[in-house]
Order: sequence, then C-alpha cells, then structure tokens
Amino acid sequence: MTIGGILASLFPFFYLVVNIYFAVLFLKNPSGVTGLTLVCGIYLLPLALFRLHSLFFRVEEGDYDLSKKAYNPWWTAHMLQYPFIALPFLESVLHFVPGLYSWWLRGWGAKIGKKIFWTPRTEILDRNLVEIGSGTIIGHLTVMVSHLVETRSGVPMLVIKKVRIGEKCLVGADAQLGPGTEIASRTNLKPKVRLYWKGEWK
Repeated sequence: MTIGGILASLFPFFYLVVNIYFAVLFLKNPSGVTGLTLVCGIYLLPLALFRLHSLFFRVEEGDYDLSKKAYNPWWTAHMLQYPFIALPFLESVLHFVPGLYSWWLRGWGAKIGKKIFWTPRTEILDRNLVEIGSGTIIGHLTVMVSHLVETRSGVPMLVIKKVRIGEKCLVGADAQLGPGTEIASRTNLKPKVRLYWKGEWK
C-alpha cells in the first residue's frame, strides 16, 4: 500500500477522535455554535475531504491489480465513507427531512433523479458510484455495492462498476445489487432478488 493509502486508512480513527472532541465541547458548552460544529464534523468533514480528493483523483470504473504498489483513489473514497458504513444510523437520520438523503448522495457524486422514495435502512457502500432515475422506489434493506475483490490466477483484483437503476423502478425489499448491476426503467424487482456484477440472477 502506498503512503496515500496508509493515510487514508487512518481517516476513520481521525474522524472518531475529532467528533468525540466536538461532542465534549458541546456537552461542556451547549450552544448553536458547538452544536453546528458537531454536525459539520459528523457529516460535512468527510464529504468536504471527498470533494477535495475528487478534484485531483477520479474513481474510475475498471479492473485494478491490487498486487501492484500504486495509489488507488477508490480506497481513499471508501475510507472517507467508512464512518457511514460502520454507523448506518447516521444516514438514517437524514431520511427525516424529505429529499435530504438524495441531496446527500448527490454531494458524494451520485447521479440521483427526483422524487425517489428511500427506506431508512437502505445501504449504499459506494455513494459516488450509483445512478438512479426519477420516480424509483427503493425497498427495505436494499444494499448497493459497486465494488468487489476477486482473484484471477492468484492475483487479487479490484472490480469497480457502477450500479445503475432506471426511472420508475420498484426495487423490492432485501435486494442486493452488486457492481455492474443495470436495471431498466419501469422494472419491478421481487423481494430477495440478488443481482451480481456479471448480470447473473440468483
């Protein structure tokens, strides 16, 4: 792993320490300023660092040889999203404000349409690698993952492909959508559907 990758790996710990500090400040001196500081630390700090990182390094779809010592922007993007993967309730709170979760995903680089219904237990691991059309309904416990690691002739490979969902789709509860999943507009997926990156239905 490169120095950049190592530094990215430290972000979740840095995030935890910073926000514990902000929380202590708020508890010692409850005010609008300390409260806003805590909220910004929880939500805007990772997002701002992601946007800054994206100015210099783009996360591209493709296959990447992990045995090579080369900087991989996906790893840093993943580490910046890690707090919301580890603590999913942080994003569940956003669902209380209509439209806020869609705006949140757009901030991470996702292409999100209008009037999408999200259930609070939706999990998106690669927020910058999803495209969802307008009028789509995302069912309970839906998971979207735009990456996987597999071995090819003993070589670990990182596969990155976007999850794409068309307009006016119904994604049933407990759907697991892997890298490369493409769902045509006006498609209804039954509960417990699992789509893998090779397009196989199981």
